[in-house]
Amino acid sequence: MIKLKSVIFLIFLVFVFETDCTELCLKNDIHALILARGGSKGIHLKNLAEVGGLSLLARTIITIKNSSCFKHIWVSTDDKRIAIEAQKYGAIVHRRPEKFARDDTPSIHAITEFLEVHKNIEDFALFQCTSVFLKTKYIQEAVKKFETHDCVFAAKRSHYLRWKEVDDELIPAEFDLNARPRRQDWKGDIVETGMFYFSRRQLVKSGLLQNNRCSIVEIDVKDGLEIDSNHDLTLAKYILSSETKTDL
Repeated sequence: MIKLKSVIFLIFLVFVFETDCTELCLKNDIHALILARGGSKGIHLKNLAEVGGLSLLARTIITIKNSSCFKHIWVSTDDKRIAIEAQKYGAIVHRRPEKFARDDTPSIHAITEFLEVHKNIEDFALFQCTSVFLKTKYIQEAVKKFETHDCVFAAKRSHYLRWKEVDDELIPAEFDLNARPRRQDWKGDIVETGMFYFSRRQLVKSGLLQNNRCSIVEIDVKDGLEIDSNHDLTLAKYILSSETKTDL
């Protein structure tokens, strides 16, 4: 009986948390933005590559929708096939000019172009299709933190010891050779994953997505895989396939 009560209490807590998150999300006026150009050197039409029966773009739109955090989900693209896929899953298409969709175009320039066209948008959340393990809980946590910060981004912990070259000499980066830190003795480095960036128009006006008043959503290391190559794509398919078989 005690165990049953504990389970019921935990379910109640989860329900309250999810309800609070949903209510908080529905009150915000943050616009979700996905930059999905057609050109890709590593993987042809990378944003339309399929993983687990869905394109990377479709998976991202569906996860964003499932978070219940956004009234508007935009896809900025220069490609008709991507535009069709975006509309199929309920996103609004922003036609990106070709000059803002080149291989060497920084994301901040594509975002600036989007905001220049849509002058009513103040706050936005940039999502990356290639972060295939985006989860609704990460989005909801980001929305909550964005209430009190200028920017929020996804990050993971790295416990690798880094080195750097200075004047052709290899030296430790921020650790002492005489006292090498053990994994359990330090929190690790905070590493951006690129999964998402919540930011504001005023920051973009200054050419930035982040400042020193940011917060992070720490994601599980296993969720930090980014699809940048065919090897990454194969790995993501294998992981999702394995998870499905485990669930069965």
